[in-house]
Amino acid sequence: MSEENLELRILGVDPGDEIAGALRLTIRTNRGEIPVILHAPDATARAVVCISGAIGGFDGPAKLYERLGMELPGKATTVARMNYRAPNDFNECLLDTLATLAFLKATGHERAAIIGHSFGGAVAINAGTISPIATVVIAISSQLAGAHVVADLKPKPLLLIHGTADNILSHQSSELIYERAEEPKKMILLEGADHRMSGRGDELFALVDEWLATKL
Repeated sequence: MSEENLELRILGVDPGDEIAGALRLTIRTNRGEIPVILHAPDATARAVVCISGAIGGFDGPAKLYERLGMELPGKATTVARMNYRAPNDFNECLLDTLATLAFLKATGHERAAIIGHSFGGAVAINAGTISPIATVVIAISSQLAGAHVVADLKPKPLLLIHGTADNILSHQSSELIYERAEEPKKMILLEGADHRMSGRGDELFALVDEWLATKL
């Protein structure tokens, strides 16, 4: 990224309405507004940032992000489900992720995991190499483009999850990322799972929940 692309400043955070026990927030920046759904316990130093694929959104594969938001606050972990200002623009989406992590740091969170799906998997890997509070990265059905910096994650643990029946991004993408990554790392190939992990929500949640419990 060029220095120009790195010039994003947080101007403020505006609270919105509550939905299902969560709070809608808008992070105002000099480059536009970043919408976030925040599921937060009363006090915690741990957080998870959830980022979607190229078209954006809040829910992730198989509604994973919504479920994490419902369950992790009970385990003393904040969940921030972020949407992009400019979907499919890699640099802008990376800035959004870094801004959300900066907001979490400013609100007392000392460490965070980043979870990204598809396009967002590569964004998560990049953000993990930059943010000082990012300590764990999970990339689901990740694209290879943009994940070339994965070796720079070391020593932050990386979990890769991919379906063998993914006809949008082949599981070979995650295999190549895994080859280039340094330890600690783990790759899980889900037999017969598609790009969005359709019908595999319980299995996907269990894998992510266990990784967060042991690594975050």
